Amino acid sequence: QKLPPPIWEPTIVNMAASTGLPTDQFKYTVALLSGIPIGFLFKLVTKDPWTVKDPQKPTAILIRHCVCAAVGLSLVLLVFGWETFHTLFSSTVAFILMWVVPRHQVHIIVSVWAMGYMSAAHIYRMIVDYGGWTIDFTTPQLLVTQKMMNIAFALYDSSRDPEKLKKENKQRMLSAPPSPAEFYGYVFCLHTLLAGPATDFNDYLTWIDGTKRKGAKAPVIWALLGKIAFAIFAVIMFLVLLPKLDVSLLGDPEWLDASPIWWILTVNQVAMFLMRHRYYFAWVLCDAGCNAAGFGYQEKMVGDKVSYAWNAVLNVDYPAVELATNFRSAMTGWNIATSNWLRRCVYERAPKGFELMFAFGMSALWHGFYPGYYLTFLSCALFQETARLLRRHLRPRIPLHITPVAFLYHSSSTILTLCSLNYLAAPFVVLSLEKSFRYWSHLYFLPHIIAATLLLIMTNIKAPKSDADKAAAGKKD
Repeated sequence: QKLPPPIWEPTIVNMAASTGLPTDQFKYTVALLSGIPIGFLFKLVTKDPWTVKDPQKPTAILIRHCVCAAVGLSLVLLVFGWETFHTLFSSTVAFILMWVVPRHQVHIIVSVWAMGYMSAAHIYRMIVDYGGWTIDFTTPQLLVTQKMMNIAFALYDSSRDPEKLKKENKQRMLSAPPSPAEFYGYVFCLHTLLAGPATDFNDYLTWIDGTKRKGAKAPVIWALLGKIAFAIFAVIMFLVLLPKLDVSLLGDPEWLDASPIWWILTVNQVAMFLMRHRYYFAWVLCDAGCNAAGFGYQEKMVGDKVSYAWNAVLNVDYPAVELATNFRSAMTGWNIATSNWLRRCVYERAPKGFELMFAFGMSALWHGFYPGYYLTFLSCALFQETARLLRRHLRPRIPLHITPVAFLYHSSSTILTLCSLNYLAAPFVVLSLEKSFRYWSHLYFLPHIIAATLLLIMTNIKAPKSDADKAAAGKKD
C-alpha cells in the first residue's frame, strides 16, 4: 500500500497547475531557483570559520555542516516526498561501510553498494515509467552515488604506497572517515544535490571551513548576473525553440521513411543542440546557488598578480562543448564534475589500454539500463579514440602557422566534432535499441563505418613526429 502524499503536495499540485508545468518539473525548478536566495541566507546565518577566533572555529564549522544537511534534506523532501528515504538510506549504509570496511577494500565495497542501489533504482523506474522523463528520486541519487564513491576512493588512497600516488590523489586522500556532520552536510548540500556538480569532498570541506577563500573580499554579484542571464538564454533555447522540433521523431519509422536525409540530419543536429540547454539551465543555476553561498571561489594568476574567479564548481564549459575542436574537449567541458569523478575513480584506475572503455561503460551504467545509453557511450569511446589518432596523424602534416590554413583546420574540426556528437547522442534520447538502430540505419551507419575503418588504418600506420616530440628528441641529442 502506498504512503499518503505529504501534506504540502495538494498545494504544490495546484500551484503547478496554475503555471501550466507538470508538478515534477514545477517542484524541481522552484528548488533550483531557490538555491540562490538560500545561498545568501546561508552566508547570513552562519559565520565564516576563517574569520572567527580559533576556539570558535570547530563550532562554526559544525554549524555550517548541520545547516547544509538540514536545508538540503528539507528541500529534497519537499521536491521528492517520501522517495527521499532512498537517498537517506543508501548514504547511511555507505557511511557505516566507510567506518567498518578495511581501508584497502572500502572503495570496492562502497562502489558496489552505491552502483548496486543506483542500478536497482533505474530498474524500478523502467518498470513503472518506461521511456518516461519524469523527475524522481533517481535524479539526486545519481549525485549521491558519485559523492559516496568520491569519499570511498579518497579513503582507499590513504592505504596505498604514497610513492605510487599522483599529486592530485595525495591532495584529496582522507586519512579517516568523515564525521556524521561532515558526511551528511556533503551528501545533502542543496547546491550540489539537485543537479550537481557532485564536487569532491575536499572541495566541500575547504568551502565550509573557509580555507579555500581565506576571508578574501571577492564580490560575487557580476558572476551571478552572468549565470542568471545564461540560465534565461538556456530556457529560451529548450522551452521556446525545442518544442518546435519533436525529438522523438528521430525514432519514428514512419517519419524517417518519409523524410529526406538532409531533413533528418537537420532535425538531429538542431534538436540535440537545443536539448543540451535543458542540462545547461539546471547546472548553471546550481553553480549560481553555490556562488551565492560562497562556494566556487578560485584564485588565479594574471601576469604577476593574484586575481579570482567564481568558476571552481563550474559544471559546464559552454565554448568547450559547443565550439569543441575535438572529442576530448567536448567530453571534459560537458558535466565537468561527472567527468572528474569518472577520471579519478575509473579511468585512472582501469587496466592500461582499456581506460576509455571502462570510463564510458561506467558512465552508461550510472545513467541506467536503456540500450540507447550504451550505444551512445560505447560509440563515443570509438569516436574519441579515432579522433585522437586522426589528430596525431594529421596535425603534424598541416602548416598551422599559415592563418587561413589554421582557420580551415580548426573550423572543420569543430563542425566534424559537433556533427558526430549530435549523431551519437540520438540513441541517448530515443532510448530503445530498435529506435536507435532505426535512426542510424537511415544514415547507413556511415559515421560508425568511417570511424572504425580509420581506427583500423591508423593503428597500423606510424604517426609522424609532432613539434613537441621533435623538440624532446633534440634535447636528448
